[in-house]
Amino acid sequence: MDEKESFNKILQNKTFLLETLSADPNIILQHVHQDKLITQRDYGNLSDTTKREQKVIDLLDRLMGRGEQTCCQFIKLLRKDEILEIFPKLKNHAVIAFPAVPFQHPVQEVSEYKIERNPRGVCMIINNVEFATMSERRGSDKDQERLAKVFSWLGFTVEEHRNKTADEMKHLLEDLGRTVDGDCFVCCVLSHGMKEGVYGTDGAVISVDQIREPFKGNKCQALVGKPKLFFIQACRGLRNQQGVHVQADAHGGRESEMEMEMDDDDDFDITFPADTDFLIARSTIDGHLSYRKPEQGSWFIQSLCQNLELHCPTRTDILTILLKVNDDVSSQGLRSKQMPVQEVAIRKKLVLLPPNLQ
Repeated sequence: MDEKESFNKILQNKTFLLETLSADPNIILQHVHQDKLITQRDYGNLSDTTKREQKVIDLLDRLMGRGEQTCCQFIKLLRKDEILEIFPKLKNHAVIAFPAVPFQHPVQEVSEYKIERNPRGVCMIINNVEFATMSERRGSDKDQERLAKVFSWLGFTVEEHRNKTADEMKHLLEDLGRTVDGDCFVCCVLSHGMKEGVYGTDGAVISVDQIREPFKGNKCQALVGKPKLFFIQACRGLRNQQGVHVQADAHGGRESEMEMEMDDDDDFDITFPADTDFLIARSTIDGHLSYRKPEQGSWFIQSLCQNLELHCPTRTDILTILLKVNDDVSSQGLRSKQMPVQEVAIRKKLVLLPPNLQ
């Protein structure tokens, strides 16, 4: 029932409500006040009214005078079991009738991507630790080690690259886009970052669009219709609250115990949009910092690996796992907070089952 319909129901059934609620106006007045549908001053004035009928009339007028949203909340109040016990005449009356629910066809089960080959495909890891003009990303090697271990366990051929300039990163990705094969592709980029993208070790920036471009559409026929996953650990701006003893993957600022690193369809062929089957998971929302503990690794990558290890063997799909990562990372930190975010353009459920469990 929408708010306008609630207002009209009270107006049309005002006589019925007057007769029914006058049986015990103080009770309904108390519940309305408890649900904050009227002000304390209104409650005092209405309580002073001695005539039952007048008390209900004034109450209904005040509720309607407060607008359609308040009327909607009042109708919900009248549906409560404790109210219906006190005012049984309300039961089955049109004034509180629930709107009919239109018939809905059940959602069909979502199909899964076919992940059967062993190895599954390639997992490329680019880990930028040392920079020409920025601070060292201490702890990032912990992320690289764990990512390599987890994706090897999941059946991927892992390629690891360390300390690459922006141009070197672009060339690595372009070369791989021409040769990559498999049922799935994974790319992990660990670096300093900013709003426009991630930094190479030379301080030049490569955008997320440039990172995924070599794997789109006709540029990478081997992966058409197959899932392509990108996990990016990097800051996307400088916003943060006062920090705890962690590092932030963004360049700039001071360093202390919390190191601020400002870290078409001819012949009816089946085709897909060029940007289909991509999932890009980023460690933080636009404009904000992303945190990393020098002795343990980043919040995002460590949580991602932990949840993959826990839930992939149970056939939990990747989107559900990423929800768990979101919940995990967002609950970390006392004063500094972080919220991962995903750009989802996949068409099917993706389950990454370790080959030994298949």
